[in-house]
Amino acid sequence: EVEQNINIAVQHLQLSGNTQLAILALTAADERLARAARPQFLPLRRALAHDLETLKMTPFVDLPGMSLRLESVMVSVDKLPLLLAFAPPEAVAPQNEEAGGKTAAWGMKFLRESWQEIRGMVRIQRFDRKEPVLLSTQQDLILRENIKLRLLNARLALLSHDQWTFHNELKTAHSWLTEYFNSEEKTVQAAMATLEQLAATEITVELPHPGDSLGALQTLKANRGNR
Repeated sequence: EVEQNINIAVQHLQLSGNTQLAILALTAADERLARAARPQFLPLRRALAHDLETLKMTPFVDLPGMSLRLESVMVSVDKLPLLLAFAPPEAVAPQNEEAGGKTAAWGMKFLRESWQEIRGMVRIQRFDRKEPVLLSTQQDLILRENIKLRLLNARLALLSHDQWTFHNELKTAHSWLTEYFNSEEKTVQAAMATLEQLAATEITVELPHPGDSLGALQTLKANRGNR
């Protein structure tokens, strides 16, 4: 039973990097030995105490929690408002041709069509900041899918402790949110803030290995076998 708990702690550290679950497993092993209250278990308990102290001093990286935060941003991407989106021209309400006669109706139609042409020709541009890009419906869809792909890559890098890829994928996704989406909207602000916080987190913390506990356990088993 004690050996199983120690092996579970090793698995948590090697597979998921979860120090909290490893601490729980080693604590359970120590409590089981404490209930037995046998002198021959004291070296193993000292080794467990040393490994537990080392684990408790290791910075905790909540990988599952960070993965869930990334997933929430991915889900929200489809609903984030763009800074400038393409909209089809508004339909002009039909005029009552009978009221003004055919000449008046033709004149109004001519003015409306002329105005539409002028609107298409006139372009107002600011030079004190980067001009927002007008995206078509298809471009909008591609942009959102690419952002979600970047976030998925960041999630995979998180689980594999790849700090460089994790940081760069989040940086790219954040830059696209800044460039194409309306940062005055709270939903966009929340997504950007989450990416900034995650990108600033160190995920390559060197995890300790409960080698003392494993060594003491093997020694205990060897001594029992020699009896």
